[in-house]
Amino acid sequence: MSTLLLYLLKANVALVLFWAVYWLGLRRLTFYTLNRGFLLLAIGFAALSPLVPLESLLSPVAPLTGVVYQLTPDWTALARPAAPAGFDWAYWLAVAYWTGVLAFLLRLAGQFGALYQLHRSSGPAYLGGQRFRRVAGAVNPFSFWQTIYLNPEQHPAAELPAIVEHEQVHVRQWHTLDVLLAQVQQAFYWFNPGAWLLRRAILENLEFITDRAVLQAGLLDSKAYQYSLVKLSALVPGSALANHFTFLILKNRIMMMNKPQSSPLHLAKYALVLPLAALTMAFTGSRPAAPVAPATPAGMLADDPLYFLDGQPVSKAVVDKLDPKTIESMNMLKGESARAFGSPATSEVIILTTKKNKDSAAVKAFNEKYNITYRMPTAAERKQQLDKLAGKLVFMDGQEITTEQLQQIPPDQIEVMNVYKGEEAVKKFGEKARNGAIELKMKPKKGGPTG
Repeated sequence: MSTLLLYLLKANVALVLFWAVYWLGLRRLTFYTLNRGFLLLAIGFAALSPLVPLESLLSPVAPLTGVVYQLTPDWTALARPAAPAGFDWAYWLAVAYWTGVLAFLLRLAGQFGALYQLHRSSGPAYLGGQRFRRVAGAVNPFSFWQTIYLNPEQHPAAELPAIVEHEQVHVRQWHTLDVLLAQVQQAFYWFNPGAWLLRRAILENLEFITDRAVLQAGLLDSKAYQYSLVKLSALVPGSALANHFTFLILKNRIMMMNKPQSSPLHLAKYALVLPLAALTMAFTGSRPAAPVAPATPAGMLADDPLYFLDGQPVSKAVVDKLDPKTIESMNMLKGESARAFGSPATSEVIILTTKKNKDSAAVKAFNEKYNITYRMPTAAERKQQLDKLAGKLVFMDGQEITTEQLQQIPPDQIEVMNVYKGEEAVKKFGEKARNGAIELKMKPKKGGPTG
């Protein structure tokens, strides 16, 4: 599974879990401000929790004491023809996801455009010393950011103070931030019903907050205020981006206005946040991807090496698709240093760096994290490398050479180097290649024939 799809899976599971806790345990409580914080926490936690390096926090990686030996500065040592690629479902899922995100962001941009046009068609006005924008037509009163939009002619004079106070609550408490955050998370999680339900819960809870503030101000009694909401529900919504004076679930608003204040004992329900966060982190926390320990065709490598490409763990399937000309270096960790990257059975780690990313922040962070340094092997270490190649046949452009001669060839002169072992080597080179074989194809010399 691709990194993007794995992130989306974790983020959306976290979002659904938080919404479920709100729906089952908190939405009928009258602690509206706490609920506002909980819902905003749900969005932030879902977005960030998959990025938290959980295992690193619980058990930090100790710096390696070993040194990386640069066995061969060119990746071509493992270049093999890649198998024909099948249907890349992960790629097309990513395309579908970003297409949906783009569509919703364009929709959001269109809503901003419509609001801008309405703003330009309105004019500044004052009501009871309160500044607002006068709009034309039967438009529902609303506010956006620090501006109130209102057509006073559509409302009885006795109800106007309560209407203005309602919008002032939205303005003073910066409810537009909640609305925009709800819109953006819905755009990025458009495929998740939980994102749509969470947006609805956020908007509904904001109306609970403002309804309570208006009633506490005493500008209208409860019955008169509820009746005004019913009348306003017939007006045209002012903007999809706005804090609306009325809400689709008018029944819930009226029910919550008539609901007694929740007992302080119910505050204990918010303690669910801690185990919920722990449960979510246990599932969504970022972990170093378990590198695949592939069976390599290279007889001179360990049977179960782990691969890291530009600081990221990869499988052999990814490695086989690389263009050899793009690789800057291949390096190897052995022994205790190698086992620090995986299970105790891990005997070797192959660290690959591309020319494009050799100086990237990811590679530098990888080297710093594992305290990796580079140096060329000593004479004794090079002899050990030669010993590993003992018994293997080596062919350069069809001519057999010794392993000592192989080590003397500058890597930048090699175009392709294939390594065979076992039956694969015997099938290609005969029984004398039982211990493995290495086949080199050299780059054409400048000025020489190219065919």
